[in-house]
Amino acid sequence: MAVFFQRGIARKVALVAGPVLIGIPLALLTTGTAHGAELSCGGQPPVENVLVDGTSACGVRTDATSNAFAHALDAVAFARAQVGGNAVGLAEGGAVAAAETASGQVGALAFGHNAVSIVSPDPGAVAVAISLAPGQTFVGTASEGVRCDAGAGLALNFTTGQSCLSDGTTAWRSGVVLPQ
Repeated sequence: MAVFFQRGIARKVALVAGPVLIGIPLALLTTGTAHGAELSCGGQPPVENVLVDGTSACGVRTDATSNAFAHALDAVAFARAQVGGNAVGLAEGGAVAAAETASGQVGALAFGHNAVSIVSPDPGAVAVAISLAPGQTFVGTASEGVRCDAGAGLALNFTTGQSCLSDGTTAWRSGVVLPQ
Protein backbone atom coordinates (compact mmCIF):
# COMPACT_ATOMS: atom_id res chain seq x y z
CA MET A 1 0.00 0.00 0.00
CA ALA A 2 2.99 2.32 0.47
CA VAL A 3 3.45 2.39 -3.30
CA PHE A 4 -0.13 3.65 -3.69
CA PHE A 5 0.68 6.88 -1.79
CA GLN A 6 3.86 7.51 -3.81
CA ARG A 7 2.01 7.61 -7.12
CA GLY A 8 0.38 10.67 -8.70
CA ILE A 9 -3.35 11.36 -8.50
CA ALA A 10 -3.93 10.13 -12.07
CA ARG A 11 -2.41 6.73 -11.26
CA LYS A 12 -4.36 6.52 -7.99
CA VAL A 13 -7.59 7.21 -9.83
CA ALA A 14 -6.71 4.56 -12.41
CA LEU A 15 -5.90 1.99 -9.70
CA VAL A 16 -9.20 2.61 -7.95
CA ALA A 17 -11.39 3.18 -11.01
CA GLY A 18 -10.93 -0.33 -12.43
CA PRO A 19 -12.46 -2.24 -9.51
CA VAL A 20 -15.14 0.43 -9.05
CA LEU A 21 -16.16 0.41 -12.72
CA ILE A 22 -16.43 -3.37 -12.65
CA GLY A 23 -17.97 -3.79 -9.20
CA ILE A 24 -20.81 -1.26 -9.35
CA PRO A 25 -22.36 -2.49 -12.63
CA LEU A 26 -21.99 -6.06 -11.39
CA ALA A 27 -23.79 -5.20 -8.15
CA LEU A 28 -26.54 -3.45 -10.07
CA LEU A 29 -27.03 -6.29 -12.53
CA THR A 30 -27.09 -9.21 -10.10
CA THR A 31 -30.47 -10.69 -9.38
CA GLY A 32 -32.27 -9.89 -6.19
CA THR A 33 -35.70 -9.29 -4.81
CA ALA A 34 -36.82 -5.71 -4.35
CA HIS A 35 -39.15 -5.21 -1.43
CA GLY A 36 -39.62 -1.47 -1.76
CA ALA A 37 -40.52 0.91 -4.49
CA GLU A 38 -38.13 2.27 -7.07
CA LEU A 39 -38.19 6.06 -6.97
CA SER A 40 -36.43 8.75 -9.01
CA CYS A 41 -36.35 12.43 -8.13
CA GLY A 42 -35.17 15.25 -10.32
CA GLY A 43 -36.46 17.75 -12.82
CA GLN A 44 -35.79 21.08 -14.44
CA PRO A 45 -34.13 23.57 -12.08
CA PRO A 46 -35.15 25.07 -9.78
CA VAL A 47 -36.74 22.00 -8.23
CA GLU A 48 -37.66 20.68 -4.82
CA ASN A 49 -39.04 17.18 -4.99
CA VAL A 50 -39.57 14.51 -2.31
CA LEU A 51 -41.12 11.09 -2.92
CA VAL A 52 -41.85 8.41 -0.33
CA ASP A 53 -43.26 4.95 -0.98
CA GLY A 54 -43.00 2.21 1.64
CA THR A 55 -39.33 1.72 2.52
CA SER A 56 -38.08 3.92 -0.34
CA ALA A 57 -37.61 7.67 -0.38
CA CYS A 58 -35.82 10.17 -2.58
CA GLY A 59 -35.45 13.90 -2.59
CA VAL A 60 -33.77 16.67 -4.56
CA ARG A 61 -33.38 20.40 -4.12
CA THR A 62 -31.73 22.83 -6.55
CA ASP A 63 -31.62 26.51 -7.35
CA ALA A 64 -32.08 27.80 -10.91
CA THR A 65 -28.41 27.24 -11.83
CA SER A 66 -27.89 23.69 -10.54
CA ASN A 67 -28.85 20.07 -11.21
CA ALA A 68 -29.57 17.19 -8.86
CA PHE A 69 -30.77 13.62 -9.29
CA ALA A 70 -31.64 10.99 -6.69
CA HIS A 71 -32.66 7.37 -7.25
CA ALA A 72 -33.72 4.92 -4.54
CA LEU A 73 -34.65 1.23 -4.74
CA ASP A 74 -35.82 0.02 -1.32
CA ALA A 75 -33.52 2.72 0.10
CA VAL A 76 -33.18 6.45 0.75
CA ALA A 77 -31.39 8.84 -1.63
CA PHE A 78 -31.03 12.62 -1.50
CA ALA A 79 -29.22 15.21 -3.63
CA ARG A 80 -28.96 18.99 -3.22
CA ALA A 81 -27.06 21.44 -5.44
CA GLN A 82 -26.69 25.22 -5.45
CA VAL A 83 -24.69 27.92 -7.23
CA GLY A 84 -24.10 25.97 -10.46
CA GLY A 85 -23.38 22.64 -8.78
CA ASN A 86 -24.33 19.08 -9.72
CA ALA A 87 -25.21 16.35 -7.21
CA VAL A 88 -26.25 12.70 -7.56
CA GLY A 89 -27.47 10.34 -4.85
CA LEU A 90 -28.06 6.64 -5.65
CA ALA A 91 -29.10 4.03 -3.07
CA GLU A 92 -30.30 0.42 -3.22
CA GLY A 93 -31.29 -2.38 -0.85
CA GLY A 94 -31.70 -0.66 2.51
CA ALA A 95 -28.90 1.86 2.00
CA VAL A 96 -28.74 5.64 2.44
CA ALA A 97 -26.98 8.05 0.05
CA ALA A 98 -26.85 11.84 0.43
CA ALA A 99 -24.90 14.32 -1.70
CA GLU A 100 -24.87 18.10 -1.43
CA THR A 101 -22.77 20.84 -3.00
CA ALA A 102 -22.45 24.52 -3.77
CA SER A 103 -20.81 24.98 -7.20
CA GLY A 104 -19.16 21.53 -7.06
CA GLN A 105 -19.64 18.11 -8.63
CA VAL A 106 -20.52 15.38 -6.10
CA GLY A 107 -21.96 11.88 -5.94
CA ALA A 108 -22.97 9.49 -3.17
CA LEU A 109 -23.64 5.82 -3.96
CA ALA A 110 -24.70 3.22 -1.39
CA PHE A 111 -25.63 -0.41 -2.07
CA GLY A 112 -26.91 -2.95 0.45
CA HIS A 113 -28.41 -3.08 3.91
CA ASN A 114 -26.98 -0.45 6.28
CA ALA A 115 -24.59 1.04 3.70
CA VAL A 116 -24.29 4.82 4.11
CA SER A 117 -22.56 7.37 1.85
CA ILE A 118 -22.55 11.07 2.64
CA VAL A 119 -20.85 13.79 0.60
CA SER A 120 -20.88 17.39 1.83
CA PRO A 121 -17.56 19.05 0.86
CA ASP A 122 -16.41 22.65 0.58
CA PRO A 123 -17.96 24.77 -2.20
CA GLY A 124 -16.57 23.94 -5.62
CA ALA A 125 -15.22 20.52 -4.66
CA VAL A 126 -15.32 17.41 -6.83
CA ALA A 127 -15.99 14.37 -4.62
CA VAL A 128 -17.55 10.91 -4.50
CA ALA A 129 -18.37 8.36 -1.80
CA ILE A 130 -19.27 4.72 -2.50
CA SER A 131 -20.39 2.20 0.13
CA LEU A 132 -21.19 -1.49 -0.08
CA ALA A 133 -23.04 -3.19 2.79
CA PRO A 134 -22.41 -2.42 5.62
CA GLY A 135 -19.85 0.25 4.66
CA GLN A 136 -20.04 3.84 5.80
CA THR A 137 -18.22 6.49 3.77
CA PHE A 138 -18.04 10.24 4.23
CA VAL A 139 -16.52 13.16 2.34
CA GLY A 140 -16.65 16.43 4.27
CA THR A 141 -14.94 19.80 4.13
CA ALA A 142 -11.16 19.97 3.88
CA SER A 143 -10.93 20.19 7.68
CA GLU A 144 -13.37 17.28 8.20
CA GLY A 145 -11.61 15.05 5.69
CA VAL A 146 -12.83 11.65 4.49
CA ARG A 147 -13.79 8.46 6.34
CA CYS A 148 -14.29 4.84 5.41
CA ASP A 149 -15.72 2.69 8.22
CA ALA A 150 -17.55 -0.56 8.97
CA GLY A 151 -17.42 -2.26 5.57
CA ALA A 152 -16.30 -1.92 1.97
CA GLY A 153 -16.18 1.63 0.71
CA LEU A 154 -14.32 4.37 -1.10
CA ALA A 155 -14.31 8.12 -0.42
CA LEU A 156 -12.49 10.58 -2.69
CA ASN A 157 -12.21 14.34 -2.56
CA PHE A 158 -10.42 15.10 -5.82
CA THR A 159 -10.12 18.78 -4.93
CA THR A 160 -8.15 18.26 -1.70
CA GLY A 161 -6.54 14.93 -2.60
CA GLN A 162 -8.03 13.27 0.48
CA SER A 163 -9.07 9.65 0.00
CA CYS A 164 -9.76 6.43 1.82
CA LEU A 165 -10.47 2.87 0.79
CA SER A 166 -11.83 0.08 2.99
CA ASP A 167 -12.25 -3.61 2.34
CA GLY A 168 -14.35 -4.09 5.48
CA THR A 169 -11.39 -5.16 7.60
CA THR A 170 -8.71 -2.59 6.89
CA ALA A 171 -9.00 1.04 5.83
CA TRP A 172 -6.30 2.90 3.89
CA ARG A 173 -6.11 6.70 3.87
CA SER A 174 -4.28 9.09 1.59
CA GLY A 175 -1.08 10.69 2.76
CA VAL A 176 -2.63 14.18 2.57
CA VAL A 177 -2.17 16.04 5.84
CA LEU A 178 -5.18 18.03 6.98
CA PRO A 179 -4.70 21.73 7.75
CA GLN A 180 -4.31 22.51 11.45
